[in-house]
Amino acid sequence: MIRAARETDNPQIAAIWNLEAIGTTATTDTEPRSAQAQQAWLAVHGDAYPALVAAVGDEILGFGALAPYRPKPSYARTVEDSVYVKAGWRGKGVGGLILDALIEHARARDHHSMIARIIADNEASLRLHERHGFGRVGREREAALKLGRWLDVLTLQRML
Repeated sequence: MIRAARETDNPQIAAIWNLEAIGTTATTDTEPRSAQAQQAWLAVHGDAYPALVAAVGDEILGFGALAPYRPKPSYARTVEDSVYVKAGWRGKGVGGLILDALIEHARARDHHSMIARIIADNEASLRLHERHGFGRVGREREAALKLGRWLDVLTLQRML
């Protein structure tokens, strides 16, 4: 069910992402990904920072990825995670499976900690991360403006 994302997954990953980018506050991004932007996104996710999907047959139920937390060398062993689940599959454990796999990948690659930056009113994502050992370590007040609202961003961290 959980596996590395493939190029053939790009249209479904982009479809999940684009709905969140243009219609929700699950991400602070506001632009949908073109086919080229989606290909570029997947291309930067290699062994140290994988992109994973939850799939049943050919259907992508959700995806997640690890990314460098910051570009400075001193942050090289801290990663930031992201998890998105397709509408209709939320609340069924898909996000937890993806997050568990990302945690295991981060540990196997000798990362030291994981960071999640989550919009403060995204209760589902906050609960998901807290159930998987993340604790709240910070709040950025009105840091993002999306859909006509100022949004607080919470930072959660899990030591590996």
